Amino acid sequence: MTTASHVVRRGDRVRSSSGSAGEPKHGLDFERLLFFSDAVFAIAITLLIIEVHLPELPSDPGNEDIVDAVRAVLPAIFAYALSFATIGLYWLAHWRRYRYVDGVDERLVALNLLLLGLVAFIPFPTAMIGEHGDLEVVVAIYALSLSAAGLMGPLTWLYAWRAGLVRRGVTAQFARYAAFRGFSVPLVMLASLVLLPVLGPSAVEVSWLLILPVQLGMNRWLHALEPEPDGGDHR
Repeated sequence: MTTASHVVRRGDRVRSSSGSAGEPKHGLDFERLLFFSDAVFAIAITLLIIEVHLPELPSDPGNEDIVDAVRAVLPAIFAYALSFATIGLYWLAHWRRYRYVDGVDERLVALNLLLLGLVAFIPFPTAMIGEHGDLEVVVAIYALSLSAAGLMGPLTWLYAWRAGLVRRGVTAQFARYAAFRGFSVPLVMLASLVLLPVLGPSAVEVSWLLILPVQLGMNRWLHALEPEPDGGDHR
């Protein structure tokens, strides 16, 4: 991989972004990108739980002390669960997109690295909102952080498509739909910030639970409009 105009394909032969074909086979650079990406997603999703711990307990705690302690960390548990689900959605989207990516170039690697940096940042605002979720500025930082990572994924996919790095059989319509499907988290998060001054932090945080039904609805709608290309022919 030397310049943006030369790409490493997962084929026996290398083909440039102009579109000459080669037989399918995973290349080392392609595999390294996926392995590194999976590692960052795994580390980020694991770090989320580190900030979830019980407050200091008496030397001989009773049942009531434990219940009160668990109640005290419920906001942190909520933030952990939401961030876990969101990073999980981002990983699933990454896995789904790279089923159709046929090669990599330096720009795609750089964009993917930026995406991973945004994902790796998520444990920080998650810890903030777990402790100070009643503050509007903390809610805004959390929503913007998750939205930034959510926007970067589709942008990375759109670059791969426009650069000719996706396999044959991926139509322009499917590429656009696949990108649009990745906007569910930013759509809910950014819309909630508009209502933050009116509803307040608690109501906005509850509204984030809409992410899952919005994602499922978009998946069904887009699949009905444009079914996925055959996943078995990676050319």
